[in-house]
Amino acid sequence: MQLVTNLLSLALVATSTWASPLVGRQSDLQLYQLQVSSPGHDTIDGQYLVANGTDIGVMLDSQTPVQVYTTPSSKEGGLLELHTYPVGIVDHAIGLHGPPGLMNMVDLANPKGKTTDDDNVVNVWDTFRLVEEKLTNDGTGKWYAFPTQRGGYVVKWYDGSIGITDDYTPVEIIMEGIAKANYNNRPN
Repeated sequence: MQLVTNLLSLALVATSTWASPLVGRQSDLQLYQLQVSSPGHDTIDGQYLVANGTDIGVMLDSQTPVQVYTTPSSKEGGLLELHTYPVGIVDHAIGLHGPPGLMNMVDLANPKGKTTDDDNVVNVWDTFRLVEEKLTNDGTGKWYAFPTQRGGYVVKWYDGSIGITDDYTPVEIIMEGIAKANYNNRPN
């Protein structure tokens, strides 16, 4: 019984490791932080996005900003995936999750395992386009920040196809290069 348990544990670790994106482990990774630009909205303008559980947004208390690196997407030319750093056993990437029309920016664990539900109620996007340092989606829409009851803001992609509350703030997401790092801080 113990042998079966040990083999099962090894199998889980091995498959999780293979789920991580293939990045140049010996090369330097360019790291980025995601900064909110919303002139006229001093509460969030210039703030960095952080993760609170799976939600990505602006939290008004002091938290470490999310750091990401890019990999080319295999879906379409010119699209990028944003994977979080440091790299762990299970891959994490920034994505969009939610109903069509209004999707939350989230931290997706094992994004390659996520799909669209059969009834098309929940969508998962894990690719983005970078235009002049601004992060955008390949679909119609814009970024908006919505206040939370906890005193921060969550970032969502809104395409205008559904009605929403009017407490949002239009924002742009800027990818700011911050450093180069080795894969998991391992020496070359």
